[in-house]
Amino acid sequence: MSRRFYAPQNWDKPPLRLEDDEAHHLLHVMRLGVGDEVLVFDGHGMEATARIATVTKSAVELELLDRRPGPAEQRIAITLATAVPKGDRFSWLVEKTTELGITRLIPLSTERTVVEAGAGKLERLRRTIIAASKQCGRARLMELTDPMTWSDFVEREIPGGDTFIADPGGDHCDFAALSVARPVLLVVGPEGGLTETELDSACDAGANLISLGPRILRIETAAIALAAIFSAVGSS
Repeated sequence: MSRRFYAPQNWDKPPLRLEDDEAHHLLHVMRLGVGDEVLVFDGHGMEATARIATVTKSAVELELLDRRPGPAEQRIAITLATAVPKGDRFSWLVEKTTELGITRLIPLSTERTVVEAGAGKLERLRRTIIAASKQCGRARLMELTDPMTWSDFVEREIPGGDTFIADPGGDHCDFAALSVARPVLLVVGPEGGLTETELDSACDAGANLISLGPRILRIETAAIALAAIFSAVGSS
C-alpha cells in the first residue's frame, strides 16, 4: 500500500500539516509514526519526500525533506464531458478517468438527463479523485467542474479544441491512425442518447460524431473507452 498523501497547503510555510481523511489514513490505516518517511503531493503537479515530525490523535505534522515536479501529465490536455450515470457508476467513472490521466471532467445536463450531480455528490467525487490520484501516482488532480447545461457547454467548450462526441450514428474512426496536436474534448451523452437538436448544435459548433462500434454502450463504458484511447494518443 502506497505511503502517498495529499497535502494541498502552502509548502513555503512549514510545518506541513495533515488532518481529517489524510491524517486518519496515515495514522490508522498505514499505522505510521514519528520518523517514518512518506511521499506527499500538492495536487498542482509537485511532490516531495517528508518525514513525520509530530502526531496527535487527529493531525500529523511533516518536515519536508525535498520537493520536485511530480510525474508528468500527458502531452495533450483532455477534457471529458459526460452525462451522469445512475448509482455509484459515476464514482467508478471518476476513479478510472483519474487513473487514465484525464485533465478535466464536466458533468453534463442534457434534455434526456435522468441524474444530476448535486453539490454533495460533487464533494464526494472530489474525494474519489484524491484517493485515485494517491493510488495511481498523479501529482496533479483531475479538475471536476460544476454541472453544465448543454447550451452553455456548446457555447463555451466546443470552440476551444478538437471535439469528439460518441454517437452510434457517428463516423467510423481509425483510432490506430489518430493524431492530435491540441486540447481534446470528449463527449458522452445520457442513457437514450443526445437529441438530434443537441447533436446538430454541437456539429454546427465544430464537433465530430464518432462511433465506438456496433454495440450500445453504457455511459461509463463509453467514457472509459474514449478516455483510454485518447490518453494513449495524448501520451505518445
